[in-house]
Amino acid sequence: MKHLMPILIKFIASFLILSFFLNQFAEISFLDILLTTVLLITFSYFVVDDMVLPRTNYTFAAGFDFVFNFATIAFMVYILTNLSGGFLLPSAIAALTITVFEVFFHLYLVKSVFPDHPRKKSKREAPPMELQTEFSEELSVHESKKRED
Repeated sequence: MKHLMPILIKFIASFLILSFFLNQFAEISFLDILLTTVLLITFSYFVVDDMVLPRTNYTFAAGFDFVFNFATIAFMVYILTNLSGGFLLPSAIAALTITVFEVFFHLYLVKSVFPDHPRKKSKREAPPMELQTEFSEELSVHESKKRED
C-alpha cells in the first residue's frame, strides 16, 4: 500500500512528459504512449527505485534511470512506429526530462517510502578506537646514532 502513491505520482508525471515529447515530435498515438508509460513505470519503479536506490547513491540511481528510460522509450517508439531514425532525439529528450523528475522523486522516496534508509540517519559515529602509544628508550633517532659512535 505504501508503494501505490509513489507509483501513481511517477505514472502521472511520466505520462505527461512522454505525451508532450512523443506526441509533439514523433507523432505517437495516445494508446502507444499509455503502453510505453505503463511498461516504463512498472520496470523503472521496481528495478531502479525499489532495488537500486536503497543500495546506491542518488547519482548512480539517476544515471541508471536515464539509461534505462532512454533504452525503454527508444525501443518502444521504434517498435510502435515506422520511424527509422527520427525517434532517438525525442526519446533522449523525454528520458532526460524524466530523469530530472526522478532526481526529485528519489528525494521523496527516501523521505517517505524508505524511512529506514541509511542516508536519513545522522552521520555515523566512528567506533571508539583503542590505540596505545609505543614507548621506547630513545626519544629521537639521531640521539641513538650519536651514542653508538
